[in-house]
Amino acid sequence: IIDLMKYKMENRKDVEKLCHLPILAELPLGNVQDNVRGAIVIHENKNNLMEEAFRSLRTNLLFMLKPEDKVIMVTSSQPSDGKSFVAGNLSVSLAYLGKKVIIIGLDIRKSGLDKVFGLNSHTQGITNYLSQPEHSDVSEWILPSGISPNLDILPRGNIPPNPTELVSRSQLDELIQQLRGRYDYVILDTAPIAMVTDTSIISRVAD
Repeated sequence: IIDLMKYKMENRKDVEKLCHLPILAELPLGNVQDNVRGAIVIHENKNNLMEEAFRSLRTNLLFMLKPEDKVIMVTSSQPSDGKSFVAGNLSVSLAYLGKKVIIIGLDIRKSGLDKVFGLNSHTQGITNYLSQPEHSDVSEWILPSGISPNLDILPRGNIPPNPTELVSRSQLDELIQQLRGRYDYVILDTAPIAMVTDTSIISRVAD
């Protein structure tokens, strides 16, 4: 009776009943303590439960990707599902593997990367570039992560009045193509896909 009354997905079997897509990893639920690095739980040369879970995700993801696949988009169905947490820690895990990685804050309406990496919410970023690409160099807005020399961050930037129109512009395609040549992996932290159309539009540039 309890099983019949459930309306939440609580484990892997619940997901497997609803879809036949491969499950790359299961991440444990835990309390994340705020610190100078926000919600980054991955540390080099450590082997706790969360770090092993992200290593499993990284290993399975790299096994699935083709050599030319460089752009990985992370989304969720609803806000506060943990997509920015997953995107941030996945990018750190890849950087510790020796890969050159950049993570981009493309959840333009409510960036979760600010909290994950402990960034100033008023930091300029990709929206400033997309608003005036002819008058700026994207390198101006890219920040070192301070966690690994292999990891850079391109923050969200100022919240524009027209986020959907901004990510629809061809300048985003050109920017991602440029970053493909400079990084091994480009991680896109996007908005919840069930809430706004931005993420569906951004998906055109992801592998």
